[in-house]
Amino acid sequence: MCAAHPSGCGSPTACGKLRSECGCIMDLRATSSNDSNATSGYSDTAAVDWDEGENATGSGSLPDPELSYQIITSLFLGALILCSIFGNSCVVAAIALERSLQNVANYLIGSLAVTDLMVSVLVLPMAALYQVLNKWTLGQEICDLFIALDVLCCTSSILHLCAIALDRYWAITDPIDYVNKRTPRRAALLISVTWLIGFSISIPPMLGWRSAEDRANPDACIISQDPGYTIYSTFGAFYIPLILMLVLYGRIFKAARFRIRKTVKKTETAKASDMCLTLSPAVFHKRANGDAVSAEWKRGYKFKPSSPCANGAVRHGEEMESLEIIEVSSNSKTHLPLPNTPQSSSHENINEKTTGTRRKIALARERKTVKTLGIIMGTFIFCWLPFFIVALVLPFCAENCYMPEWLGAVINWLGYSNSLLNPIIYAYFNKDFQSAFKKILRCKFHRH
Repeated sequence: MCAAHPSGCGSPTACGKLRSECGCIMDLRATSSNDSNATSGYSDTAAVDWDEGENATGSGSLPDPELSYQIITSLFLGALILCSIFGNSCVVAAIALERSLQNVANYLIGSLAVTDLMVSVLVLPMAALYQVLNKWTLGQEICDLFIALDVLCCTSSILHLCAIALDRYWAITDPIDYVNKRTPRRAALLISVTWLIGFSISIPPMLGWRSAEDRANPDACIISQDPGYTIYSTFGAFYIPLILMLVLYGRIFKAARFRIRKTVKKTETAKASDMCLTLSPAVFHKRANGDAVSAEWKRGYKFKPSSPCANGAVRHGEEMESLEIIEVSSNSKTHLPLPNTPQSSSHENINEKTTGTRRKIALARERKTVKTLGIIMGTFIFCWLPFFIVALVLPFCAENCYMPEWLGAVINWLGYSNSLLNPIIYAYFNKDFQSAFKKILRCKFHRH
């Protein structure tokens, strides 16, 4: 059922105990086969000849399904590994070469890219070999090293996502004070914590926190199936970080929505003050060839940004002689109708349209915020939740639970694929990163 299927690939996965049981069954079959060979040499020779003849006739007509599986799997996993290496390398190079990208927020993204690059270079090639061959062939010492690197790098990658969420939460909820606190030293501290937690989860199995069945099958390489370690590792590496990210991004969304709506409200209030008009009846004296003076009434308006007028309101000023009032914003002479003349509603219409436009922009920004946070959390949950559900449940019900081999492999590599998707989510959607990537790909990069 699970013989030689690497659905566990170094992390807490499916088929841990089942693989050991399958190994025992294979040993029993080998023992019984040796006994029968000792008692009947002729029948053994005949059986070998029959098998060789059957293979000779069958090999010419049908392709080997195992070989086809190995070729297809190798191509697919090889492409995934190369894309992950390329994507994370571009992120690291962009931050190293582009001065404008060298800030605390991007240092965390760069550290995440380095971690995912380690996953792609140190972990995924051995995991791919295990998957293609359907058995572990590198020995127990390399298996222990592989498992330790797998747990260390994957845990650190997940915790980097928490560090990025925490940095964004501080930046949006305390923008004034956090400007001074957001230093490279703080970024280094967050990065160090992620690696320390990763070490605290990956090292215990090498120090003996494992069950006796973990090494029962030499063809399998699985993480410790000890129930206590299973709870400790899965909660420390995933479930607690998941809860933390959900809380942080939920508060980030609320804070962002509050700031967007507050900005729109302030803009509307400022616009109301800008639209406040003061009417002053100006008297302009005219003389024509020494004739008597005649007076002509005109109305001008002047800009009163500090006036506490309601939107579109008009305030009447005192009568004054001489100067015409000139509009500050456009420097054009503009006159309003005489008193008792119906006022135009053009200013009110324009203001209503402007307000509606601003509200639409604010709504679009809210949607963009929801979309961005949804992509971040959705991708993380999609990649890792199935994997850690299996990792937590299977050690407690290995004898009663069954999972198809192909499903175990898909779940396992779905978690690994998060290292490919992280640079796309956190860097490639950023316009500054996009510009740096174009320079790198065109080999026209000049550090400035």
